Amino acid sequence: MAGKKNQLLTLSQAGKRYGYSSDYFRRLAEKGRLSAQKVGHQWLTTADDVETFLESREQRGVYKKTPGRK
Repeated sequence: MAGKKNQLLTLSQAGKRYGYSSDYFRRLAEKGRLSAQKVGHQWLTTADDVETFLESREQRGVYKKTPGRK
């Protein structure tokens, strides 16, 4: 059984879980900065991939100032 971090999420689900818009995650996926795959009309990623991206932002000093605000 796969862990929760490997469970597939739509970018909309990921956005709600991590406090970012699905549009933001879509743009990152299109640019290759967020590991995601397009299946039909929908982009899919994993919690692990989103967390890896967010950690890389912290390492570069790019922080979201107020969580939950768009």
